Amino acid sequence: MTRSLTYPRRGLHGEVVHTIGVQIVTGKLKPGDPLPPEDELITDLAVSRTVLREAVRVLAAKGLVEARPKTGTRVRPRASWNVLDPDVLSWRVETPNGDLKLYEETTELRLAIEPLAARLAATRAHDDETAGIAEAYQAMERGIADQAAYLAADLQFHGRILAACHNELLDHLGGTLREVLRATFGLTTTPKGSRRRALPLHKAILDGIAARDEDRAEHAARTLIADTAADIRRLTARKRRS
Repeated sequence: MTRSLTYPRRGLHGEVVHTIGVQIVTGKLKPGDPLPPEDELITDLAVSRTVLREAVRVLAAKGLVEARPKTGTRVRPRASWNVLDPDVLSWRVETPNGDLKLYEETTELRLAIEPLAARLAATRAHDDETAGIAEAYQAMERGIADQAAYLAADLQFHGRILAACHNELLDHLGGTLREVLRATFGLTTTPKGSRRRALPLHKAILDGIAARDEDRAEHAARTLIADTAADIRRLTARKRRS
């Protein structure tokens, strides 16, 4: 299986891919729009023609643009985008005020992935993996007053459950969504009260896995995600009113 090309924001290629990608994903460049002329982009971005063309090839591989003879390079319809590409997902997070629809869709996708992962982990996790999940939970407890510490431990908690379910596809999909999950968790854990409310919900998942109780672990994961979904609906309604 060919893995998607991802370009972190470092080096010329990465910066150019990021800059143009964000313009497309956030709607500054719309489907059907041509990219600015090469000479203009070279000047604006202060890069060579070689770097620019390589960046455009990367964007084409992600389904965002298409080069055609005589008509130049244009933004492709949204239906053609590789929406699960990690870069495309992270660029959607950079939408002004956040991409609220992305948060809602991510939560729906989590509902399809995480309860199953918790159920599988309840019977497949090795003792050291269960201990690792417990360790991440304990870090969440210690970080309750510090959102950054809590968020890092929260991501680790969910990542370790995905690894412990010993399903390569589920684990890979969780990794693909990591940056969106970081943004989603960052959104919903800003109030300290939300972090306190979420702690026992995470503990219930841990307890189900530790007890090797599939039903208990799955139910606890569903309960946690339902709580997150309610938070996102409240935040979405508030943002839309404002």
